[in-house]
Amino acid sequence: MALISVIIPVYKVEEYLENCIQSVIKQTVSDLEIILVDDGSPDQCPEICDLWADKDSRIKVIHKENGGLSDARNAGLDIAQGEYLSFVDSDDWIAPDMYEIMLEALKREQADICACGIMGCYPSRNVPMPVCPAAGDSKRFFSMLYSDALYPVAAWNKLYKRECWSKLRFPKGRICEDAFTTYKLIDQAKRIVQIENALYFYRIRPNSIMTEKFRAQRMDEEEAWRMNYEFIAEHYPELKRKAYDFYLQRVNNLIHMIAPSERMKFKKEYGYLHGILQKNLLYIMAGSRLKMKYRIRFLLDYFKL
Repeated sequence: MALISVIIPVYKVEEYLENCIQSVIKQTVSDLEIILVDDGSPDQCPEICDLWADKDSRIKVIHKENGGLSDARNAGLDIAQGEYLSFVDSDDWIAPDMYEIMLEALKREQADICACGIMGCYPSRNVPMPVCPAAGDSKRFFSMLYSDALYPVAAWNKLYKRECWSKLRFPKGRICEDAFTTYKLIDQAKRIVQIENALYFYRIRPNSIMTEKFRAQRMDEEEAWRMNYEFIAEHYPELKRKAYDFYLQRVNNLIHMIAPSERMKFKKEYGYLHGILQKNLLYIMAGSRLKMKYRIRFLLDYFKL
């Protein structure tokens, strides 16, 4: 059994793939199982994956029909043999000592999950996205998740004990897949640690799924955060209002992704999101626990709709 299984979904990233792979194989922790999942990529990615597998015996390659990011990650999870699991997106890269530092934190805190800081990498500059160092139980990290995402929802800046994924998989065919799974991982973890070291380099591309124009599938995001709230309301009622406030912020962000010129095209989605905000406007201004700056922003944003 390898110490760490690193799952890398691969699709149309031939420009970035080698940089990603090299950042993983150069880790100061060498006992790795590196799983490259070619998700039916139509470019040179399949050949690049196979070439690297010939160079490094730690690399395994899965070639499969295109099924999306969740399906590719799940394919990697199904064969992973590591004591710990990690995900790296194939257009990103990681610091050479990322796993060494995170393993030390996991063992020191006797935790099930370790999260690290993130470096946001734009075409022209890098911007640190520091996280709040912390260690504690599920309740503490739920509170952080729903407080300005002080615990990032992303799957890829984390190292997990293998057991965390024994009964859990990503939702196939959905986007915002991390929002569908992270709350379940937090709930089942006995202890979580987050370190501030910016060890994960997140490439922000203008044509990525999360930065492109609104499309109907983006409504997955509303559903994911609504499911978060419903779960918290049932299992952590003391955090119910915090989770609901965060859900409404996600709805507000989502509706403003729909350009005024496209409101008729997405009439159903726009009407649904607008109805949620309209129904909750009084609550947002008088009953929520949001900071005043967020309440004012809600009000100003609402009158722009």
